[in-house]
Amino acid sequence: MAQTILQAWQAAPHTNRIATIIPDGCRDLIMRCTPGKRPHWFLSDLQDHTYTVPIGSGVVIKGFRLQPGVRIDEAGLLASVQHRHLDFTDTCCRISSFSRRSALVAEALDHLASDVVSVAGAARNLAVSQRSLQRLLIGQTGRPPAYWMMLARLRKCARAALEPFPLAQIAAMHGYADQAHMSRDFKRWLGTTPSRLRHDSQRRDQLNAPGYA
Repeated sequence: MAQTILQAWQAAPHTNRIATIIPDGCRDLIMRCTPGKRPHWFLSDLQDHTYTVPIGSGVVIKGFRLQPGVRIDEAGLLASVQHRHLDFTDTCCRISSFSRRSALVAEALDHLASDVVSVAGAARNLAVSQRSLQRLLIGQTGRPPAYWMMLARLRKCARAALEPFPLAQIAAMHGYADQAHMSRDFKRWLGTTPSRLRHDSQRRDQLNAPGYA
């Protein structure tokens, strides 16, 4: 599998369903194949909120989740795959040809997903200025350092909230001012509350799948 690919996945529901998609810091190359039609390929966007997608019975969807921070030649990649039925190996080769992940970006994202409490702290750890870090990430990912830092905290906190620990304790452990602050972040990013998350199988499964942080 290409170095820029984090995971390959597939969905083929037997009945109509609504898929809930949470932010994971990754872009996916996705093929949607409706019976009787040619495959349609597209690239997902980076998200800062949860959204839903209807999937009809008989539709086959195959996805290739790319590493966080991957730079993609979107026009070239989509032109090379559009309307084609491709096997796994061929798709991986095409992704490799049209995507790359900068070592500088990977290092910056790793620092922002660590226990730093501010973008300034991450910049100090990387021995660069905040402006340089901002310029690097906006230029390479389209999102500022604050986006990546907040997303990493949210995802780590949400996974912790799946465990039977007091929510106030989880909020404090992940740098939130209080439980209410954490709940507002959950509603903004995940569209649900921490207590409801524990009973939501779709969001739980996605949080446990590969993604940023």
